[in-house]
Amino acid sequence: MPEYISIGSTRKRQFYGVVRSTSLGNELLGRLGFLRFRAGNGDIISVLCQIISVDRRNTIHEDGSFGPVIAARGSIPYLSEVGDYEEAVAKPIAQQVNDRAAPLRANPPSGSQILSLDDESLIAQEDEQASPQRVFNSFAPEPENFLRYPGSLVGEAINVPLICKSFNPTDENGWGEGRHAIFLAKTGQGKTHAAKILLALYLLSTRTMGAFIPDGKGDFVRPSRRDLDLRGFLEANGRSVRVENIEDLRLEEARQFEQLLSIEDFKGLITPQATGDKWRLLLELTLAEFTDEDGRLIVEGEAAINLDNFLTRFNDSIPLVYSGSDRDRRNRVQQAETVQARNMRRIRPVFERVLRRFTQGVGLNDLVDGVLSRGEIYFLDIRSYDSEVNVFILGTLYRRFRRRASHLYYRRTYSNAIVYVDEANRFIPQTPKDDEQKALQQELIDGIRTTRQYGLGWWLADQRPSSISKDAFTQMGTFFFGKGITAVADQTNMESVLGKDGCNIYDYVVTMGGRPFVASGQFIGVGSSESVAVPMQFFNSWQSLADANNETLDAHIRTEISVTV
Repeated sequence: MPEYISIGSTRKRQFYGVVRSTSLGNELLGRLGFLRFRAGNGDIISVLCQIISVDRRNTIHEDGSFGPVIAARGSIPYLSEVGDYEEAVAKPIAQQVNDRAAPLRANPPSGSQILSLDDESLIAQEDEQASPQRVFNSFAPEPENFLRYPGSLVGEAINVPLICKSFNPTDENGWGEGRHAIFLAKTGQGKTHAAKILLALYLLSTRTMGAFIPDGKGDFVRPSRRDLDLRGFLEANGRSVRVENIEDLRLEEARQFEQLLSIEDFKGLITPQATGDKWRLLLELTLAEFTDEDGRLIVEGEAAINLDNFLTRFNDSIPLVYSGSDRDRRNRVQQAETVQARNMRRIRPVFERVLRRFTQGVGLNDLVDGVLSRGEIYFLDIRSYDSEVNVFILGTLYRRFRRRASHLYYRRTYSNAIVYVDEANRFIPQTPKDDEQKALQQELIDGIRTTRQYGLGWWLADQRPSSISKDAFTQMGTFFFGKGITAVADQTNMESVLGKDGCNIYDYVVTMGGRPFVASGQFIGVGSSESVAVPMQFFNSWQSLADANNETLDAHIRTEISVTV
């Protein structure tokens, strides 16, 4: 493949040069290239560069004095074709001196060529065992045993290295803390596919790492034939996956029982006249009778809650909540009893459905501790995010992860886990719709800020950057931007991560076919992870992922996926 750029000058730590008209125009935007030259003192300097600007020009055509000739003949022999070129700017991403990492310098000789990474001439420049992919990997900030490939560079047969290490703060070969990530793209543009690839690589590379992955669309629990089967892939490679239904999770706290009754509109069945504040006070007084000293709902023994003693206690509390004469308060009690008798056939199934969540199934603490302390992988089938009950329980789980990770940390027990938050705007919105959502938002933002030191990483997925709280967005360490980020507010958030040059690369890449992403941040094993916007496409199958990783990284990934039910 021909050189990308012949460097003409260096300004502001960037390389300025030209590409002949036989190049692919704007398709060079975002490309990574390789530069190698000998310094004056004899050192061999290798530089990894990224093309951040391309501007097609023809100085001959721009010179008005040539106008009559061009008008008469349509071109200028020997000048027009050769004279057509593109001005291009490339910035250095990483550098080596004598094949060892070194601080960036920007002084190559004029005429030096920036080559395509898959140019076979690179092999001749390195030792006999080298390959273009190995040359590229040599610019990763970590040794190859920590690298895995999630996909390839857009337009090139070079795989992007991803850094996969433990989150456990006590692991001397790990990150030293949890790492957050976010996947952003409009519906159908591959953000769940991208998340599956990264989850697979992390959970196989670090086999003590746990994960909690809720699934409201069936992408993880019931993948179609066109979707990646993450559970089957993990199990084929020796990781067990537990699948639980949200209906089978066991809650404990009396406060949760109170909130579920409110969500189920239980008030309208037993006392429709009660206002919001009166209703909450009635519930508090009633449930105090069935709450232990740790705030848990009593569901066993003589003091256990049931519908009959709940209603008795509820009606006994009515005179304590309302003012007025004794007669007025007795009338209120009689009205409530009349309504309850009339609605009993509807009251009983609602109450029993809520109570069942506190008497059966897997305890939240068991699930959370399994992920944080025992490195277990849980898929949670929630069926739909449109259910207010499901969203409430999932928010409760996220709270529990945050609090439990903190509790374990202060007992000197560190986590090593990923919590995946799909449709993150439901839990960490930019603008909460009520006090309850605001309280959850603030707690999760605080968790995202603090749980890194505990070994817990939060991986978010959503369609728009601006729909998520900016306090959470700015805490993410690695970003994957897919198609559909077009609104001004979304572009502003993206520019805060990628910079203007990175946004220019994004604007071009998303015009291409397929489902490309622009990735940047801590996980991306290319040069300085803080300064490069990598245009990439994720592997489309487990087989292609395994082939790429096994060939050059000796990852020993299996692809024999058994059918899961």
